[in-house]
Amino acid sequence: MNILVTGGTGFIGSHLVEALVREGHQVRTVAKDNRNSEVLESLGVEVVLGDLNNGVAWAPLFDGVECVYHLAGVTRAKTNREYYEGNFLATKKFLGLCADHAPRLRRFVYVSSQAAAGPSPDGKPLTEDAPCHPVSDYGWSKMLAEQEVWKFRDVLPVAIVRPAAVYGPRDRDMLQLVLIIKKRFQPVIGFGRKWLNVVHVRDLVAGLVLAGRHPGAEDELFFIGSEPAVTTAELGRSIADALEAKPIRMHVPHWVAYAFGAVSEGLGKVAGRQVLFNRQKVRESVQKAWL
Repeated sequence: MNILVTGGTGFIGSHLVEALVREGHQVRTVAKDNRNSEVLESLGVEVVLGDLNNGVAWAPLFDGVECVYHLAGVTRAKTNREYYEGNFLATKKFLGLCADHAPRLRRFVYVSSQAAAGPSPDGKPLTEDAPCHPVSDYGWSKMLAEQEVWKFRDVLPVAIVRPAAVYGPRDRDMLQLVLIIKKRFQPVIGFGRKWLNVVHVRDLVAGLVLAGRHPGAEDELFFIGSEPAVTTAELGRSIADALEAKPIRMHVPHWVAYAFGAVSEGLGKVAGRQVLFNRQKVRESVQKAWL
């Protein structure tokens, strides 16, 4: 099968592309940067550099495409507008391109985020039909993109996947926590227990592959995460055990986390770069249950 993957050089995307190639598919990917591109090109993957909002000759890229995985998006931004443009507007444009240029398309898989649904309000795991209540600009932009995907369900055979917190080789976000714990310091935001689901990237990819080919996945929405939930403290302990480290655990009050996020955000604006830990990320981190 001929498959097009957006964001294929990223953390999740590169693992997905590798899995698709192992299954014998012909894969091409469009991405903003060439991170991991040498690995993919060595597998025979065509890597096209470009932005979904501009700079790509799309018609040739859809030639013969039967399945599309849309992973490209913005996970770090300096403004709400950047999330809106990179996740919602780019997805809206890309759906139109698929409808216009991919007549043989059998499945369009949008990789969204648990952030689009928002945290669990009562500590019980959310189901796929729960109403969305995102708590961050990133979550809102992914929710709006999901809504746009559903608008095309009469034109394209669509499926949406919402991963839980993803970890594994090539990850850069959870890696930051690993590096902090490696230095024998384990920050825990708040004083009560906070729960979350996580998922290893290879398990997520197995689910994405099924979403792209299983007949029952069409017009469906799926959460993908580990079945047992963990607390943030337990996650930190697991990382410490893997590192054979004995970090000092320090509980960080919510107001301190918000203050640190604001300072980090301000420094990022002065330096003209995006930062991982800002007020938006704090707003997600203080929630009691991402389940």
